[in-house]
Amino acid sequence: MNDLPTDLVDLAKEVLDAAKAQKKRIVTAESCTGGLLGGCLTSSAGSSEVMDCGFITYSNESKSRLLGVPRDAIESFGAVSDLVASAMAEGALAQTDADLAVSITGIAGPGGGTKDNPVGLVYMAIAQTDRDALVKRYIFAGTRSDIRRAAVGAAMELLLGSLKENVA
Repeated sequence: MNDLPTDLVDLAKEVLDAAKAQKKRIVTAESCTGGLLGGCLTSSAGSSEVMDCGFITYSNESKSRLLGVPRDAIESFGAVSDLVASAMAEGALAQTDADLAVSITGIAGPGGGTKDNPVGLVYMAIAQTDRDALVKRYIFAGTRSDIRRAAVGAAMELLLGSLKENVA
């Protein structure tokens, strides 16, 4: 039984179809979503044609060790920052044979937020082999589960937008 939200599974199918049509491979680098994005993208049969792999880099150490995120970037700007999101996506792309990488780093809550970095703050980045990373900042509301689901939905919309942009 699939316990993933139907809207996210449907959106994942759109992403997979668009990537298949362009023969693009995707890699994910997740922190606050803990693999939910990868789970949605691999929930459909045939996803192996598109998905290369996924990194769940929840700790700062794993972001540096597995994705090459500079430790000084994490110390200076925080793990939840545009710079770290970009480095995560670019690092995931560099570690794989994928054409397109998406990263998510944020504060899902309920604790951990501050005035400057509230619960619900999420940064995402899309990196492609042929262009600079695109970084987006979001603030989502709701429970931990709501924030994680919203982040995954937004990440898939970014992926879909990048794939559609490649067609134009």
